[in-house]
Amino acid sequence: MEGSRGRHALDISIVFTTFATVTVICRFYTRIFLVRQIGSDDWIILVSLLFSLAFLGIFAGEAKYGMGIHMADIPPDVLIKQMKCFWASIPIYQTSLISTKASILFQYRRVFPTQKMRIICNAMIAILATYGTWTVLTAWLNCVPVAKFWDPSIPGHCLSKEGLWFSNSGMHILTDIIILILPMPVLKSLQLPRRQKWALMGVFALGSFVTVTSILRLQSLYVISKAQDQTYDNVGAATWSAVECNVAIICASLPSLRPFISRLFPRLFSGITSSRTRDTRTRTHGFSNINASAIGGGDPDPDFHMYSMRSKKRGDDGSSKDSDSVKNMGGIKVTTMLSQESIQRADDAGSERKLVMNAL
Repeated sequence: MEGSRGRHALDISIVFTTFATVTVICRFYTRIFLVRQIGSDDWIILVSLLFSLAFLGIFAGEAKYGMGIHMADIPPDVLIKQMKCFWASIPIYQTSLISTKASILFQYRRVFPTQKMRIICNAMIAILATYGTWTVLTAWLNCVPVAKFWDPSIPGHCLSKEGLWFSNSGMHILTDIIILILPMPVLKSLQLPRRQKWALMGVFALGSFVTVTSILRLQSLYVISKAQDQTYDNVGAATWSAVECNVAIICASLPSLRPFISRLFPRLFSGITSSRTRDTRTRTHGFSNINASAIGGGDPDPDFHMYSMRSKKRGDDGSSKDSDSVKNMGGIKVTTMLSQESIQRADDAGSERKLVMNAL
């Protein structure tokens, strides 16, 4: 009973779900084997992916039972199966999308661990939990009794699909925008070269693709909310729903893939890496030159280095001699090895920069 329009929509869903699955696998590889630290945001995105896979399975059922075919051409027993799949797909889609938003907020809590950011993220998580519960419950209980959703001949009552679906989509778009702009003031204040700063902001701004997808979905949502031929007209809304929840998973995972991408393309983040390294520092005072070179040039923290120091003493003839702090005391030659631990206290902006760069 599978139609060509339904098959085409299913193919699109398979492609985007595959991309999302590969992205999450790469994310877990990065967090477990490269960063060696896994957080609650990673587990939540896994939950989102599982619901996206469930959505794909239900999508396949819709395609099998006549999505994209006119209702008049579908046998009644097959039509009921198709409408049951349609009914089950809505709360699964909502749960996947809400979980992805929650994962992003928990990621913000990890990357930007300031009190102000924690308060805002906690408030947003509470809002997500509230309206997320509403969207899922009203999707399951859209009609009372529930069976009226797939069998209109049953006596009962259904909520307005147009009002319910558009209010939910409006909340999704609003929360998308808030989540998108939430880290931008912090990222803008980081003490980084302009090119690196804009590149970092661009990574977090990838979430704008989710917002665009949500907006594009509105037109197909309007069509299905007004449709009398739901099996035929549902193709657009179902396709955009699959694209939206999988693009959200991909965009939420990309910031965590920086170490993985750095392994594949070392030159891509070379500018950021070089800004974190200090090779040599030289100080001059009086007649002595002190050359300080960082021990362990691979130290990832630019504000903490161990230095070995050698001095050059100028002789009476103006020449300089290399020594390890050599002194002549009554014919006794004393050699002093000098080590200096240099600790620079970074200001708040510098600290946030390190937290962001190390947390990703």
